Amino acid sequence: MRLAASRQSLAVAALVMVALAGCATPYSQALVAARQGRYVDASVLYEEALARDPDRLDAIVQLGIVRYKLGALDGAIELLERARPRAPAEPTVRLFLALAYLRKNNLASADEHLTTFVALNPDRRVSALAERTLAMIRSEPLSEQTRAFAAASLENALELAQEVDAWRAFESDGWYFWGPYPYPPAPYPGCCWYGWRGGWLRCY
Repeated sequence: MRLAASRQSLAVAALVMVALAGCATPYSQALVAARQGRYVDASVLYEEALARDPDRLDAIVQLGIVRYKLGALDGAIELLERARPRAPAEPTVRLFLALAYLRKNNLASADEHLTTFVALNPDRRVSALAERTLAMIRSEPLSEQTRAFAAASLENALELAQEVDAWRAFESDGWYFWGPYPYPPAPYPGCCWYGWRGGWLRCY
């Protein structure tokens, strides 16, 4: 319940920032759609972003993650493997590659990427769960149900860690008081993204 509420709040905040800024792009719209769990819409928008810039690394990675969430494991692997040489130290790429390979029962590749993920020092709780998953992979054959459960557990742990980090950043970044007005100021040159909360403004 708490995680779902947190995701909804962050999705609404992201949507408000896009709308207020008046500068939404396919990529920024895709981020909002993915936050809201609208993965089909997000996939279409990431593809549009890549049609404009085929080498855009963040769009390749995010489309790979969305494909994973839609169950298109081969498509997810193709995109994330394409991104991996350009972002060898990006933990999210390694984790979702590991999850996709785990669900496909390619345990050797899952082990490789999950080991690298742990070595990149992610959130300690996610790392601890990843290490337990590695031990399970190495100890015995895994049923499809066990592999799916292990993958979902790691995915949920990562999302929780990301939500916590997002809220910490939201709280700690520079916010400017705009009260007592109940609305943010109009967009102005050089300020494209807004965060707005109870009279406090954050411009990106």
